[in-house]
Amino acid sequence: MIDASPLHLAPPTAPSFNLSTAVKLKRLVLLCTQPGVRWVTEALQTVESRDLQDITLQSDHAALIHGFEEQVLRQWQDLDRLLVRFWTSHSIRPKVTYEVGAGRDMRDYAPSALPELTRRGLVDLVEYNH
Repeated sequence: MIDASPLHLAPPTAPSFNLSTAVKLKRLVLLCTQPGVRWVTEALQTVESRDLQDITLQSDHAALIHGFEEQVLRQWQDLDRLLVRFWTSHSIRPKVTYEVGAGRDMRDYAPSALPELTRRGLVDLVEYNH
C-alpha cells in the first residue's frame, strides 16, 4: 500500500533537502516559517519524481509580517521562475496558503514575489485561519 499523504518539509537546520530519492513523490507541502525561501528552491531543484502532482507552499503570518526585503524578494522571484518551469514541464499548478493576520498578506505580495505565476494566473492563493 502506498501512502498518499503529502511530504511536509520545513526550513532545514542542515544545508538543504535532497528529494531525488523520493521517486514516487506525488504531493509536497513546504512549510515557510521564515521570509526566505532559498531552501525551497534548492529542495525543488532536486525533485526527480515523475509522479509529482501537487506543490503547496504554506506560509505563516510570522513569515510575512515584516514584508519582503530585497534579498528575500529575489529568493521568491527565483522560486517563481522554478515553479513556472514545473508548470511548463509537469502541469503542476502551485498553491500558496497563508495565514490570515493583521496587516498585509500574500495577496499583497504575490505580484512582486511571484510575478510570472501571478501574471499567467498559474498560482492558487488560499488563506487560512490558524
